[in-house]
Amino acid sequence: MKLLRWFLFWLLLIGVLLLVQPDDSITPTFIQRADQLSASLDYQLAADHLQVALLRQPWNVSARLRLADVLTAQRHYTETEQVLNEAERWGADRAEVEQRRAQLAEQNNQFEVAAQHWQNVSALRPLDNEAYASAVGAALKAEQWAAARLIAEQWVTQTQSPAAHFALAKIAALDDLAIAQDHFQHASGYAVQPFLSALQETDPALRALLLGRAFLAENDLTLAQRAFDEAVTLNPAYAEAQAFAGFVRDQRGADGSVWLDRAVQLDPNLIVARYFRARHRWMRADLDGAFADLNYAIERDPTNALIAAELGRVYTQRGDFLNAEKWLNKARDLKAQDVAIWKSLAELYVGRSFGTVDQAVTTAQQIVALAPEDAEAHLWLGRAYLRSGDRNAAESELKEAVRLNPQAALAHFYLGRLYDRNTEAGRAAYERAILLDPTGPIGMAAQRALSLP
Repeated sequence: MKLLRWFLFWLLLIGVLLLVQPDDSITPTFIQRADQLSASLDYQLAADHLQVALLRQPWNVSARLRLADVLTAQRHYTETEQVLNEAERWGADRAEVEQRRAQLAEQNNQFEVAAQHWQNVSALRPLDNEAYASAVGAALKAEQWAAARLIAEQWVTQTQSPAAHFALAKIAALDDLAIAQDHFQHASGYAVQPFLSALQETDPALRALLLGRAFLAENDLTLAQRAFDEAVTLNPAYAEAQAFAGFVRDQRGADGSVWLDRAVQLDPNLIVARYFRARHRWMRADLDGAFADLNYAIERDPTNALIAAELGRVYTQRGDFLNAEKWLNKARDLKAQDVAIWKSLAELYVGRSFGTVDQAVTTAQQIVALAPEDAEAHLWLGRAYLRSGDRNAAESELKEAVRLNPQAALAHFYLGRLYDRNTEAGRAAYERAILLDPTGPIGMAAQRALSLP
């Protein structure tokens, strides 16, 4: 790989030397090659090719925008901003520049800044539904409720699209029932019934709780938290609202323990509170606490597949694979179409190498049958085939996982393991895993594999 990089470096140097030539047929070739390298996640080489193209054609704003995209993929955010400034100076389409600035701000969790850039894009492209949707989403993540509503109102005015009506209706649902109901009626093609049913509820606290659950089903976590918090404010003794308020905080990366503990104190027999608190404890390595809540819950609700599955996962975490298999099989029998349960079984049979090879392959095949477009499903099957020794089938499934999700670092890692680090293909796969997860466990494992003597 190092020899190849040196070869490419000299090739680039030759390209620079050719700047004196009047024929500029080389530049499109370098840009095309950069696109190919970028598609295969070879971002540094792609950036090198684009730099050569820009030396020959500094006015080429398309190449500059491509370079900004490559630098963003490499997480070189300061350089990205500099390239975007240069692109704007050379006359790049301002909407294209603002869109990339918005995406850059989102990657840095600067959602208020991102919302402003998305608004600039929508002002330049008043019929661009994606720009409005992104602006609303960024404002909501920044918890700027008034700004999000204003953007949604502008969106409705400009496009009258069902997506715009749906966004405005959801934002207005907690503040203005009549306006929310009206816009939900215009949101054809969207799952509006749970929201409309919630708005019919006369008890304000229950209405807020039902709205929160509807938001949660749409994965609108900031709106869900706002609704659950409203329910708690209206009725502090509402155990279910407390439980959901804690759960959604955990989902957003915060700490929901105060709300979860309060929910259990208010109603020790509330299964959903026990389940959410068990998940909270498990994710924080408090396995004993998770067991206590799950055992309490399963005794009172023995046919609850979610509780059974969670017990299986905790047993897996503790290395008690016999009990893990028992509870995961029970969960599977109770809810045979639940992909998450099958994935937990795959973790047992494939990830932990428990049971037989046939169990590993059959389980992973079932996941693919249930979710054929899920990259993780094909990753599990590829890993199962690796365990069985079927290298051709493993390669096919791992490549399919990469096709469905090129950013799947673990898929690249296992391709590296399949090809072996002593091959060019194996080293390239490991390097892509490192690129995608530079400081995480997958990237570190790939680095260890490459550094072995």
